[in-house]
Amino acid sequence: MKLYEADRGQVQRASFTQEERLVHGREVSQQSNVLVFGCSVEGELDTGRLEAALSQLQLRHESVRIVFPEGSHDIALRPADELDFAVLSVEGATAEESWEAARRLVAETAAVPFDLASGPLLRVRCIRVAPAHHLVGFVLDHVIADGESCQILAEDLFALYAANGRTGDGTELPPLPFQFLDFAHSERLFLAGQEREKLLSYWRRKLDGVATVPLSRLRDPARGDGAERRLRVDRFTVDQPLHAGLTHIVRRQRVTLTAVCAAALKVTVRHHRLALGESDGTASDVAIMGSLANRSQSEVRRAVGYFATPCVLRTTFSGEESLAEVAQSESRTIFGALRHQELPHALMARELDPENYGIRYLSATGHGPRYVNFDLTSGGSSWKLRTDGLTVTTVRIARDEVPRGGMRVHIRDSGGSALVELRTDTGEYRAEWAEEFLARYVSVLRRFAADPGTRVAEAVGR
Repeated sequence: MKLYEADRGQVQRASFTQEERLVHGREVSQQSNVLVFGCSVEGELDTGRLEAALSQLQLRHESVRIVFPEGSHDIALRPADELDFAVLSVEGATAEESWEAARRLVAETAAVPFDLASGPLLRVRCIRVAPAHHLVGFVLDHVIADGESCQILAEDLFALYAANGRTGDGTELPPLPFQFLDFAHSERLFLAGQEREKLLSYWRRKLDGVATVPLSRLRDPARGDGAERRLRVDRFTVDQPLHAGLTHIVRRQRVTLTAVCAAALKVTVRHHRLALGESDGTASDVAIMGSLANRSQSEVRRAVGYFATPCVLRTTFSGEESLAEVAQSESRTIFGALRHQELPHALMARELDPENYGIRYLSATGHGPRYVNFDLTSGGSSWKLRTDGLTVTTVRIARDEVPRGGMRVHIRDSGGSALVELRTDTGEYRAEWAEEFLARYVSVLRRFAADPGTRVAEAVGR
């Protein structure tokens, strides 16, 4: 897709992904629509300079100034100097209590619904926990940014802060060749031509007989109706020996760790479907939801915006294949999705499966379909930078974010180890069910590392 600069003098339309939210989820307030992260800042932080850097950040990345006027699918931009920024302070009996109180303040900020029509859709809270220790919390509506944008925002904010200390004008960052508005404009031009039908044809074939939001067909037989919908998180640490074993097999089989982990998840889903009485043929056709960065153009690698798109990863297998064969099949599935990611899921659903267009925004309210989300991120759960006498480390902010579809498997790969996190909706799955599912998933990972030639039918245990 070639990028073209959008005419800022003309009305700009939302991207296809943003438009789906505006049509079906504008008034839906849920934590899965919010991105939240924090930066632990150690050192003498000048909050006035930080506020000035935030204003420059908003000028640099116009996407964080986006709003969506009521009754339209158009984009408007707020002034760069209008900030939702506050400097706060917390006190606790211990440093740990102060730190936890600061994180709660950021989570509480995230719980306040955004107004997509008026904004602002970015909130920043600078919370003092000690004279030389602050938590800078970022809260964004997902409709203006994706996961990769979060790290870009943090890095650029503190680069601008450091530059202000040296030059006073924050001019040391290189200019951005294109912004998200240019991407959204170019996407509509690209998908108005023959490429649209080529991409639709691929997904039409790939998803034949499967919804664009595919049902997991998982259920907890012992879970009764009316159970409270809360987030449950179960974790497993892939230690160095297991990680090394997986890495060794990944190299031998010429696949990726993502493919192995996704394949292991699908083997586990198949096992649970069979236990629920499904036929082998039905249980072995497994489709889950993933996410694609959709930043294939180098010119937008440092831009902030909602570039990412959900995708469907569908693989069909039986119990006779080996785990290695399923991983290789999954690798082909993932690379096929990557080669066709320029068709956003929102447009795919609207054209191929209109009944499911926008349905993901209902799933986190308890009225949508059950499906499985999967993603793997590299580099661990945090990054660190040192600048202008400060040490900045990203930190997670815990929230009660019930996953869309009822289940999410998120793996954070640190290179020598990994964290497997199973997030479930307690309204759908009891604690015992979630613990068993994670245990079976881990057993498949262990079996893969020990013997990838194991047949699928023999791979699941406790």
